[in-house]
Amino acid sequence: MSALAYHDEWLKVYYKRLFPCETFSKWLTYDYQCKNLSKREFSFTLAGDIYVRYQSFDSATEFRRHLLNMVPHKIDIGAVYSTAPKQHRTVMPISFKPIWKELVFDIDLTDYDEPIWKELVFDIDLTDYDEVRYCCGTQGVNNERVVCNRCWPLAQAAVACLDRALREDFGFKHLLWVFSGRRGVHCWVCDEVARYLEPTLRTAIADYLTLIKPSDARKY
Repeated sequence: MSALAYHDEWLKVYYKRLFPCETFSKWLTYDYQCKNLSKREFSFTLAGDIYVRYQSFDSATEFRRHLLNMVPHKIDIGAVYSTAPKQHRTVMPISFKPIWKELVFDIDLTDYDEPIWKELVFDIDLTDYDEVRYCCGTQGVNNERVVCNRCWPLAQAAVACLDRALREDFGFKHLLWVFSGRRGVHCWVCDEVARYLEPTLRTAIADYLTLIKPSDARKY
């Protein structure tokens, strides 16, 4: 058995026994009945770096079944649309528009046909700190190493500053901080007002929170 096949077998065990599909579905629908799950878009990155969009599921059970069948190496969460994303080829483009999505800044909004809503999500990536990071990355003594334990205080400081700004300057209350899976942290702002923000307002919030650009970092 190849290393990749062995890896996929363990992924199947994880998706079958440990991945919290029910809790995951309740969170992403903000409804214990999971009524809006079928309109939320997911995308999967499969073995061989194959990217599959427009995945949607009618229930947590169907979600788990697809995870076991496709065994994605990565799951990305998209917007909520007016029509189930898996039916995007059977409806007119004007009918397929997002309802909401958490505010997320590593999402290219031009990829979406006006999502109805989407969470506000911030991506703190340690590779963005290469201007002031000398242990890893392009400036590091070991530039092949992406991240090490000495890098994480930078992310910790960013989390503290961003959490305070989002709560005190914007009044957001429902913030979910999670490890990104490799080299950083994601913050999901799940307040209803954040989920319905227009792209221009999302950009304005990002600009407000960008105090120092990477090219200016060495000036300080």
